[in-house]
Amino acid sequence: MPLGWTSEQKAGIRRWWQFGTIFSMIGVLLGVILIVKGNAGGWGLLVLLLAVWGAATYWLHTARRSQP
Repeated sequence: MPLGWTSEQKAGIRRWWQFGTIFSMIGVLLGVILIVKGNAGGWGLLVLLLAVWGAATYWLHTARRSQP
């Protein structure tokens, strides 16, 4: 029985990571546009997106390090 992630699982994680990163960048762009237009909600959107993306990054690196 192999230990660690299979190549299919790694490919799936890579695909979902790219998908999430693209949507995060769109959200950051929207947040910046809102800030430039004077809407204070843009700051909240930016903080929320960066917090979720940072938590996902931390989880992925932690899970990767725990694999043999």
